[in-house]
Amino acid sequence: MPSLPRSLYVHIPFCRDICSYCDFCKLIYKDAWARDYIPALFDEIRSFGIEPKSLRTIYVGGGTPTSLADPLFSTLLEGLVPLLSDSGEFTVEANPDSLTIEKCSIMAKNRVNRVSIGVQTFSPRLLTFLRRHHTPDAIKQCLEMLANVGISNVNVDFMYALPGETKEDFESDLTSFLQLDVPHVSTYSLILESGSMLGVRGFKEAPEDVQADMYERILAAFRKAGYRRYEVSNFAKPGKESRHNQTYWKDEEYYGAGLGASGYVGGVRYSNARSLPLYIKNARKRESEEVVQGDDALRYYLLTNLRLEDGFSKEDFQRRFGMSFEEKCKKAVSLCDRGLLRIVDDRWACTDRGMLLLDSVLVDLFPENEESKKI
Repeated sequence: MPSLPRSLYVHIPFCRDICSYCDFCKLIYKDAWARDYIPALFDEIRSFGIEPKSLRTIYVGGGTPTSLADPLFSTLLEGLVPLLSDSGEFTVEANPDSLTIEKCSIMAKNRVNRVSIGVQTFSPRLLTFLRRHHTPDAIKQCLEMLANVGISNVNVDFMYALPGETKEDFESDLTSFLQLDVPHVSTYSLILESGSMLGVRGFKEAPEDVQADMYERILAAFRKAGYRRYEVSNFAKPGKESRHNQTYWKDEEYYGAGLGASGYVGGVRYSNARSLPLYIKNARKRESEEVVQGDDALRYYLLTNLRLEDGFSKEDFQRRFGMSFEEKCKKAVSLCDRGLLRIVDDRWACTDRGMLLLDSVLVDLFPENEESKKI
């Protein structure tokens, strides 16, 4: 009998304002909407039948979870914490402009032990362009507030390749993020989805060679500073890797709850309704479901595991797919010869160059039929 998921993602769709690059499922915060949303959210979570203290990780994301009014924020965390194991990781996303000492205290009281802060950039000009409403000084204030309540395991988001970003802007940001000396940094080149404000206004992403140059500069600088890139976009000090996000990257199952949230349970990947009235009316109704099997299972496995610095073990691949990686993916050996894949301690993984060309690596690895090429 398959084991039950031991990770839970909870989506809070509310924001005090909408960032110009965001295409996530989000709504401008209204207290009445939030007060109707939280009970519906817990109705869905109860439907999973999760046993107390059975989850290894809980991740509350958004949107902006810290946009909730303090009483609702407290109700949310108080309802989730009984599901967390004694040694579990409990992460909450926070925006600097809505993180207060009261919010920090509520998190500490409810065993939140990891906070992810949406910093993005230290440039006042670029913060305004992104419709971010915090100042560079606010970041250090957030870290001080969290430290004061005993939360030291912090991630910060670092966005680069922004429209109008100069080389000087980028180098200044890189220095500022390194000086924070936090345990974990997530880095993202700006992706402009068609539904975002910037996408609608016709802004374009930076050329691929510019993004690649910035990424390689980040990789070298963070490695030199003692961070390890354990996933293509994520850098951590020893022992500070995100346990929850590794659930996704190892292609393991997880519960997903909330408006527009996705989950993976019992071999089925699902997505929830993105309409708030529909979700509140019936939080258990799925918008879409996909039974993962055959070549789809292989695709998901490679799309996730090859993002990891350590890749995947030969044993795990054999157990999942009934044959070796070399047998299943005929081009694996040639990708090694081309310096894109490597084998270390019986594990397959991308090289540094393979990480830069990951999309191309994945296209080469998928079985050669037309249907499987639709990534």
